Amino acid sequence: MVSISKESKGEKMAKVRSFAAKLAHEISTEGKVICPKCNTEVKKVKLVRSFKSKANTWTPKYEFISICKCNEKEIMSGKV
Repeated sequence: MVSISKESKGEKMAKVRSFAAKLAHEISTEGKVICPKCNTEVKKVKLVRSFKSKANTWTPKYEFISICKCNEKEIMSGKV
C-alpha cells in the first residue's frame, strides 16, 4: 500500500501561529468598527426574540444588533 501525504497532493498543512502572532492579530484595528462615544469595538450580536403569532403559537424573530460598551447593559438586560 502506498500512502500519499497531503503535501504531495498539493494541499498545504495549516500554518502554526505563535501566541505573539495571535495577540498582534487581535490588537490590530484593521477592518474593525470603533464606536465614537465609548471608543471600543462595535460587535454584531444575533438577538432572538419570541413573539406570539396569530395562530397563538410562539415564533422566534432573529435580528443582528450592533453592540458596544455604550449599549451593552441595555441589550443584555432585555430593555431593547
